[in-house]
Amino acid sequence: MSWLEAVPAALVAVLWCVAPGVVWLRVLGWHGIACWGGAPVVSVALVAVTAVVSGRLGVPWGPLPVVAATVLGAVVLFGIRAAMRQRPRSSGGPAAPSRYVAFLRGGSDGPWSRPALLAGLVVTVALGWLTVVLAFGRVDAISPTYDAVHHYSAVAHILTTGDGSSLTLGELTSPGRPTGYPAAWHDLVALVVLTSGAPIPAASNLMAFAAAAVVWPLGCALLTRQVAGPRAGVLLVAPVLATAFTAMPWLVMTWGVLWPNLLGLALVPAALAAVVAFVMPADDSALSRSSALLLGAVAAPGLSLAHPNAVISLLVLGLSPVAVAAIVSAVRAARAGMRLRTVAGPVGAVALAAGVLWLLAWSPFLASVRAFDWPASMGAHDAVLGVLWNGTNGRPPLYVVSVLVLVGAVFAVRHARTAWLVPAHLTSAFLYVLAIAREGDVVTALTGAWYNDSYRLAAMVPITGVPLAAIGVTGTVSGLVGVWARRASRPSASPNMVTVTAAAVTLTAAVLVVASDGFRVGVHAFVVAGTYQREATWMLQPGQRDFLEAAGRAVPAGEVVAANPWTGNALVYPLTGRETMFPHMSGNWTPEQKLIQERLRDAAVDPSVCRAVRATDLKYAIDGPVSYWPWDRRSQSFPGLTDLGRAPGFEPVLSGGGSTLYRITACGAGPARSTG
Repeated sequence: MSWLEAVPAALVAVLWCVAPGVVWLRVLGWHGIACWGGAPVVSVALVAVTAVVSGRLGVPWGPLPVVAATVLGAVVLFGIRAAMRQRPRSSGGPAAPSRYVAFLRGGSDGPWSRPALLAGLVVTVALGWLTVVLAFGRVDAISPTYDAVHHYSAVAHILTTGDGSSLTLGELTSPGRPTGYPAAWHDLVALVVLTSGAPIPAASNLMAFAAAAVVWPLGCALLTRQVAGPRAGVLLVAPVLATAFTAMPWLVMTWGVLWPNLLGLALVPAALAAVVAFVMPADDSALSRSSALLLGAVAAPGLSLAHPNAVISLLVLGLSPVAVAAIVSAVRAARAGMRLRTVAGPVGAVALAAGVLWLLAWSPFLASVRAFDWPASMGAHDAVLGVLWNGTNGRPPLYVVSVLVLVGAVFAVRHARTAWLVPAHLTSAFLYVLAIAREGDVVTALTGAWYNDSYRLAAMVPITGVPLAAIGVTGTVSGLVGVWARRASRPSASPNMVTVTAAAVTLTAAVLVVASDGFRVGVHAFVVAGTYQREATWMLQPGQRDFLEAAGRAVPAGEVVAANPWTGNALVYPLTGRETMFPHMSGNWTPEQKLIQERLRDAAVDPSVCRAVRATDLKYAIDGPVSYWPWDRRSQSFPGLTDLGRAPGFEPVLSGGGSTLYRITACGAGPARSTG
């Protein structure tokens, strides 16, 4: 599949991320950036919850349940809106318009908002597409990372079983023990596979593109519009600036690989906009308080089923607008002589902060996550400079966007509506510096909710960095235009001056994009390519992918293949649909699986092994050299699947890429199946 041939599949990925939400929100009467920025949150929540319900009902996962849920929900919402449109007649007169007509709507985005948002998104998608083309190489390139094996296998599991429920996906690595695992990412990738025909690796890459170049920029645009007001310039530059930071979305796309985190964090800006709209309402808000409450309620399951880390990030960042709103409320109440309200706001904010702190540091819900520890890898001085210049985790600094953030911070602190962005930004920066530069119980308590992983914490910084940079651009341009207007004796609020300001922002944005090479597209592509371009030498040996695809044709449908996942041969599952007994490097395997893992090669002389083989209906095995992390002790934990060619009872079927597919004959199976 070429990149040109992948365009329809990419459009399908974007469609699943946006269309269901747009349908629901348009039925409710939402418009502008409130609709388009909130749509991905609604879509992901709808898809993930529908997968859970479908799993409970025994309905196979696919496009049909999502379309049915979208249509059914739209009908219900239309009925609710129709019922709210009028209130009962009074005094025999005509029906009076309900005071709840605008219950779920926000303010207008202002003149030129639609073309500005469209232009910004066009540039954003172009920059995002160029980045992934340069980074991935092939559209179906395999991410040779530890977590990618699990994510690929999880999608294959959904396609094989028809069950995309987050309540049961954990069974992939805990056979016979259905456990929860956030499945929103995998549900969406499975939908792309089923509706476009793209293979799992290509569908995963295209979904990553959709999250990075569409979902994330739309959310950032909504958040920036909410805090900066109805200005066309904001809707133009915010989506473009969303691609300008390495830590999010690009580094998350390659480190780990953290695809579910990528999706979850891409939804956080829109959810944060709902928090801001609720605690700091304004007449020109993109979201009314009611619509903010609705979007927040939908965001809760959406973020949770994408990745719980996203919920924690939202809670931590949401403390800043709550605190600023409490302070503003207390000051106003004090001036009005309302003592109770003067105290209530700050007390409530402190109680909320204490609750979040307890959740991070002491709650039993995150105890297993806090057990992870990534050792400090740089000094505090270098870590602080990394945040300041947006070169976190040792990546190249981004001076242009960093200056814009600093300028935006200066503008932001001057107004209560935007001032919260600065402490929120500093909070993310502080947590990142702790994780990468310090060790100890305090660090574990504060950063353990993110696995003490500096990469995950660095990805939080652009959530506030994007609106700060956008405010930096629009604030600077508006200030310069205002100076010119005063000198030219022109009223700065006139329609002509609004047009001049919009044109000046557009020209400035164009200059910034061109002068910075698309806000360092080459740097972002280089960062992502750091793993993808190693496919042939890190996870798979040369020719091994072709071998696995041939093995999939040689093994009959429905059969299970055993292989040491550290050899890369576990990828036979996502590449061909032939289920592998060990779909990830680690898992809570059954006693039979453990016996096969340790002693399969002794099947001809150990009856207990054959009993395990028959119990699992295992007929095939793949042997090959450990190609991934050979220095890791766990890669040597599959001795039963090593040197099968020297053990009796294993008949070779085909070889290639350093690996060999065997048919297990030691336990009474028949002759090898012909592949000719």
